[in-house]
Amino acid sequence: MSNDEAKKKVPVKVGLYKPPASEQDQGHLLGSKCKKCGRYSYPQRVVCLTCYGEDMEEVALSTKGKIWTYTIARQGYPMMPLVAPFICAQVVLQEKVSCLSLITGCEFDDVKIGMDVELYFWKVNNDSEGNEVMAYGFKPVAA
Repeated sequence: MSNDEAKKKVPVKVGLYKPPASEQDQGHLLGSKCKKCGRYSYPQRVVCLTCYGEDMEEVALSTKGKIWTYTIARQGYPMMPLVAPFICAQVVLQEKVSCLSLITGCEFDDVKIGMDVELYFWKVNNDSEGNEVMAYGFKPVAA
């Protein structure tokens, strides 16, 4: 087995998302769904915030959403591979859960509240075992 075949795509933090495992796989955020009332949550939870039920199941969340609000970050975060300035947004997915995300693929003046966006993954670096460490972000849906 060559080094390229042994490389895997791994998340920056386990439990938040599954990066694409192959070219055909899209990857997704990991949420939870209450079996009692049907509410979705992100990140995953062990107790439902609506009915306090404890029967939660892991689910793959949709890969498309809308920008609910955003800001232009002009100061970088410590230990993050982002160079300021960048767009940071609250994205609401089809399941009515929201996540904080980097927005790329558009100019600062072009980002709008209500803009349709889609999930993508990008390589941050390699880990000590040579695996590709992946982060997620959203970009405008191609017209």
